[in-house]
Amino acid sequence: MTKYYLAVDVGATSGRHILAHRNEAGELEIEEIYRFSTPLVQEEDEHCYWDVQKLFEEVLTGLKKAKALGKIPSRIGIDTFGVDYALLDQHDQLVGHVRSYRDIRTSPFHESFLSPERIYQLTGIQPHAFDTVYQLAADKDSGKLAKATQAIMLPSYLAYLLTGKKQNELSILSTSALMDARTYRFVPEIMDALGIDSNFFPSPIEAGNKIGSFLPEVAKEVGFDADVYAALEHDTAAAFFGSGAKEGDALLSSGTWSLLGVVLKEPIITEESYRLGLTNEWSHRHEVRFLENITGMWLINRLMKEDPEQPDILTVVKEAEASQSFEGTLNVLEGRLMNPESMKEMVDALIVENGGVAPKTFGERYYAIYHSLSLCYRDAIRKLETMTGKNFSALCVFGGGSKNRFLNELTSRVAELPVHTGPSEATAIGNILSIEG
Repeated sequence: MTKYYLAVDVGATSGRHILAHRNEAGELEIEEIYRFSTPLVQEEDEHCYWDVQKLFEEVLTGLKKAKALGKIPSRIGIDTFGVDYALLDQHDQLVGHVRSYRDIRTSPFHESFLSPERIYQLTGIQPHAFDTVYQLAADKDSGKLAKATQAIMLPSYLAYLLTGKKQNELSILSTSALMDARTYRFVPEIMDALGIDSNFFPSPIEAGNKIGSFLPEVAKEVGFDADVYAALEHDTAAAFFGSGAKEGDALLSSGTWSLLGVVLKEPIITEESYRLGLTNEWSHRHEVRFLENITGMWLINRLMKEDPEQPDILTVVKEAEASQSFEGTLNVLEGRLMNPESMKEMVDALIVENGGVAPKTFGERYYAIYHSLSLCYRDAIRKLETMTGKNFSALCVFGGGSKNRFLNELTSRVAELPVHTGPSEATAIGNILSIEG
C-alpha cells in the first residue's frame, strides 16, 4: 500500500499542497494537488495582515482534495515564510490580526528598540524592520502585547488549528531575532525589554517530531485522520534541505524572496558579518544557514499588477530580454521596496536616485530589476566567500525562480559562475524529507 506524505507550503504570494510518495525504486515522487493565493488584506496607509481564517480554510480545502483523490496522507507538515506570528489570550483566542511582515508599523522600532548592532551581537540575526522582535515591540507599544499570554509562529499556529497542540519549531523560531543562534535559547536581555519570558513561545521543538493527530472536528470535515509533524517550518530552511545542492555550491532559494547562502556547522557572528548584511538562521539538525536576505520576485510580481498589458511571466521575460540596452539599476535591498503604494513609481525613483534615467517602458523596468538582482547575487556570493573562506564552484538555484532561464543566464554572466538549477518545489521536498522519518 502506497504511503503518502503531504507538504502544505505557504508562500507570501501563493500556497500549495504537494503530495509525495516513494516509488518502487525508492525515489521521491511529488504532485501538486491544490494551489491558492495567500490571503493578504491590504488596509489603508500601508498596513496589512493575513486573513488566517481564510488561510486555514485553504489548508482544509487542500486536505479535502487529497481525500477526493483517494491519496490520504499519513503525515502532514506545514511551512511558511518567516517572522510572522499569532498572539493568543488566556482563552486561546486570537488577539487582533496576524499582521504581515510588510506592515509598516515596525519601522520606528528598528532603531529605538535596543540597537541593530546589539540585536545582531545577541542573536546572530541581521536586524530588519520586519523581524518578529520589532513586531513585538510595536505590539507592546500599542498595548496589544499586554492582552496576550502566548505567541505561536504562523506555521505552528496552522498546525495548532489542525491538532489543538501548541509548539514552535526551531527553524521558524530562528527568524524571530529573539534567540541566540549559538545556544538555541531565548535571549534574556531581549525578552526582558519586551516584558515577556521564554514561556511566551510554547514548546520549541525540532523538525521531525510528531505534534498530534487531527482534532475530531477537523477529521470529520476533511474525511480522514492523519498525524501532523513539525516540518522544517521555515520555508527557506525546507528549501535549502530539499535543494539537491552539491558540495561547493552557493545556494539560492529564489521566490518572493531571494535567500542566498551556504550551510555551516556553526554560526558566524562578527562585526564584519554584521556590516556585510549576513544572517544566521537554523537549518536541519542544528546546522546554520549563513545567508543574505534579498528581495526577489516580489518586485516583478508587484510591478506586473501595474502593467496595463497584464502580461504573464513569459511575456515579462521576453520584454526584459528585449530591453537589455537599458543601463539603469536600483538597490534591491532598499527598504522602500517592501510594500510601496506604487512599485512602478518606486522603481523609477530608485533608478534615478542611483544615477540612471527613468525607464520609458515596463520592459526596461523588468530588465532593470533582473539586472539589479543579478548584481546583488554576485555581491552576496563575494561576501560569503570572504566570510567563510570558501571558493564556490557553482550557484545552485531552486524554488520558483529556478524556472527563469533569463535571470539564471544573467546571473551566471554577471557573477562569472556556473548556475545549475535544483527543483522548483525544493521547499515542499525539504518539508517532506524532514517529516518522512
